[in-house]
Amino acid sequence: MKKDNYKNIILDHHDVENKIKRISLEILEDNIDQKKLIFFGVSKNGKIIAKKIINLISEHSEIDFEMVGVEIDLYSLNHLKFEKDFTVNSKSVIIVSDVSQSAKTLQLIISGLMSLDPFKIKTAVMINRDHSLFPVKIDFSGLNLSTSVNEHVDVKVNKNEEFTVYLN
Repeated sequence: MKKDNYKNIILDHHDVENKIKRISLEILEDNIDQKKLIFFGVSKNGKIIAKKIINLISEHSEIDFEMVGVEIDLYSLNHLKFEKDFTVNSKSVIIVSDVSQSAKTLQLIISGLMSLDPFKIKTAVMINRDHSLFPVKIDFSGLNLSTSVNEHVDVKVNKNEEFTVYLN
């Protein structure tokens, strides 16, 4: 593990890009028979990762894609804020986030999408911290990281949309 300003680097930009490539191929393999996939990118980082996944899958497939950004507002009654209107009916859905800690965010999104009749819902995260408090299975992960609850995973993205993952 490298050090950078008193933080431990878990994954540098090249590591993250390799993880995204692997996740992309796994998603493609799992959805090879689908005509369309709908990606829900959670917050800024999830949207960037989802776009990278879509671009990589597009190089190997004729699958159509739709990208929907989603923000979580725990203080709102609805909790979910989608950046645009969409239709899920009988489509495969992939929810993409940078880190899953308790899986609460993923559970909120899954719960919100269930009434829209998806064909299936899968989750993809860059870092799975293995601290799930909710019944959410992480289907595609770049790195499973067993950490203590006192440790913090920071995912930083620069202006070129290059990620670095730190452990504090």
